[in-house]
Amino acid sequence: MEDSICLDTDILADFLRNKHYAITWIEEHEEECVLAATIINIFELYYGAYKSHSPEKEVEAIEELIDRLEILDFSLDSVNEAGKQKARLEKEGWVIEFRDIFIGAIILTEGFSLKTNNIKHFERINGLKLVE
Repeated sequence: MEDSICLDTDILADFLRNKHYAITWIEEHEEECVLAATIINIFELYYGAYKSHSPEKEVEAIEELIDRLEILDFSLDSVNEAGKQKARLEKEGWVIEFRDIFIGAIILTEGFSLKTNNIKHFERINGLKLVE
């Protein structure tokens, strides 16, 4: 089992929506692992909250969740990695959204693995370890 795991936005959003699988997975792993999110994941959560019908309530829930996670930030190393990965993927004919490249590069440079339901995009990022 990995001990440093970054949760992708889909997992975090499902947790906030009280989906059983996400709640169970996080609760089973938060004692034995360092659980994290990237600053890009947090942006995506806030963006969704402010588009909703009850942004104040959703922002409050996001902030409670943030308190349970380590937040991984951008660095010069992660930006360098993002540029390298994006250029390689484009040369190979793959299109991956910038936010996913940023998320993957941050996770790689910080030495974390990724828990996501969006395996198709992230498996194309060289060196990124995915958690089932």
